[in-house]
Order: sequence, then structure tokens, then C-alpha cells
Amino acid sequence: MKSTKQLSRLRNVIANVQVHLSVAAHTKVDHGWRSINYVPDFNRFYYILEGEGQLTIDGITYRPKPGQLFVMPAGVRQSYSVVNENTFSKYWCHFTAQIGDMDLFKLLKLPHFIDVSNHEHLIQLFQRLIHYQESKDFTAIIMQRSVLLEIVSVFLEGSLQGQYEHQLHYDANHRMHKIQTVLKYIDQHLDQNITVQEMAEVVHFHPNYFIRYFNEMMGVTPIQYVHQMKMEKAKYMLTATDDSVSEISQALGMELCFFSRVFKKHTGLPPSGYRKMF
Repeated sequence: MKSTKQLSRLRNVIANVQVHLSVAAHTKVDHGWRSINYVPDFNRFYYILEGEGQLTIDGITYRPKPGQLFVMPAGVRQSYSVVNENTFSKYWCHFTAQIGDMDLFKLLKLPHFIDVSNHEHLIQLFQRLIHYQESKDFTAIIMQRSVLLEIVSVFLEGSLQGQYEHQLHYDANHRMHKIQTVLKYIDQHLDQNITVQEMAEVVHFHPNYFIRYFNEMMGVTPIQYVHQMKMEKAKYMLTATDDSVSEISQALGMELCFFSRVFKKHTGLPPSGYRKMF
């Protein structure tokens, strides 16, 4: 399993994921359900309720069982077919999940399926996803994304359980490896006034290119991200220590006035008010 620090950095990365639903449904597949060696530009979730069938994902063949949630990632060669008269009944959806300009499932080395522990909860999520897909409500698209993010979260949390190894796929994604190097540097230097120049030098990029690169990958500028991480540490220190606000600002390498202004912008409360509330 990953260390607490590594998981924390991973959490900061996936916080910026953007999802979009193409279609969702519940289907009892017919006997003609079959596609061979197809490479889609979208991800699929299949949640198996009953029946039998066959999936091949990136050269690995599976016979899914009821209660398993499969992901068939974008850009990966895949096939599916029936195997007998007892065909699948399943909830499913087609969707994209992007972090910056990259696909979530290309960044992470994940299992292709998880065994779902709370069947009723996941069924309710798919039912809500289908409902909002069909809804004419003004906020339906926002609700679609909210529910889809929750299904993605179920899959990611299931992947983190003891039987699975969950890690950033460095070998297949050199760009993400560089981002992780920068995030690690930021973690280790939160007590300093970290500059764009310093972060760019860590990965040997020109500062102007680094700003664009970081924004594409993380969805925020490097300095915005540094401030987010400093404010997360400040919130912890305000609630878990007796350090004064001045001492906390010094520990984060920030002038007191600037720290208070950034903290209020981030939380809506001044540091002293945040401490009293929590």
C-alpha cells in the first residue's frame, strides 16, 4: 500500500477530476451482444446484477460475476460477448473522467474491477444517474456529474482495499511522474516561500512552460496549488495545536497579514474565527 504522504498527494491530484456522462442505462443484454477488439475514446462502467458473459480488457479475459463493478478504460483494446443463454443484466454508463488534459484511468494503475460491498447503494446511484440523464430540470447536468463522481469514488475506494495495489502509473505516464515530483517538493517545503522558478527547476522546465504544464495537469496554477496546500496545513494547525496565528504563519513561510488574507479567501473565515468554530 502507498504511504500516507503518497496517498495525500494522490488525493490532491484526483481532487481536480472533471467528469462528463454520455449515456447511462439498465440493460438485459440480448444474444447478439458482441464487439471484438474495439478501442473507445470513452470509459465504461458495467455493474453486473445477474447472468454470465465475457469481457476482454487490454488482453485479459474476465467472466464477471454479479456484484462486480468493471471499468473498461478509454483508449484500451477491449471486447465483450455473451457466452450462453443466461445473459447479463447490468447497469452501465459511458463517460469521460479527465484531470487536466489526461484521462483519470490512464494516470492510475487500477484493477479492472472491484467486488462491491454495498450493492443497494450502488444500485441507487445508477438509478439516480439514469434519472438525471432523463430529467429536464435546469440543474440535471450538475446532478449527473455529482452522481457520476460518486460512482467513480466507489470504484477508487474499492481499489484501495487490501487486495489491490493502487498507484500512479509512472512507467506509462512520464508527465504524471513529473507532477508527482513537484507535488512532493511542495509538501517538503511548505514552510518556505516557494516560487514558480524553484518548482520549474525541480523538473528542468522553463517557468513559462511549467505554469502552462501544471495548469493543464492540475486545473490550477502552481501558486494557487501551493496556497491551497498551505491553507490545508494551517487548518490542521489551528485545530490540532495551540500555536498562535503568528507562529502558524511563520511556520508556513508567510507574512502574517498576507497569511490572514489568503486564509480568509480560502475558507471564508479569519484564522482566529476558524479556530473558535472548529
